Amino acid sequence: MSITSTKTRHAVLNAYKYLLKTQRETFHGDFLAISEARRKTYEEFLKNKNETDEKKINKQINQALETAEFLKSNVIQAVFDEKTNRFKAKITENTELGDNESIKNPLSIKELKEKIKC
Repeated sequence: MSITSTKTRHAVLNAYKYLLKTQRETFHGDFLAISEARRKTYEEFLKNKNETDEKKINKQINQALETAEFLKSNVIQAVFDEKTNRFKAKITENTELGDNESIKNPLSIKELKEKIKC
């Protein structure tokens, strides 16, 4: 991003660092996942490095921050425990634990179509 102001440049760098930190925390111990997430993040930021439109830059910053928050709250790791022959989920204090109402009471096809207005 060809940044037009120092403030915007710092915001971009902070979003980039925050996203990388979140990836390291989310995928802790999974080198492949961390390296792929880092590669994709670098690729996306590099693709937009010449952007000069402040609105587009701010939109991209928000997208990076939203992605980091999504990773923190919605992605968990599971590790196979050979002793119990089961997977153990690594849930953190940031993991969003819903009540699964949408799964317990799924919408009918008709209700779903009405909701998305097909």
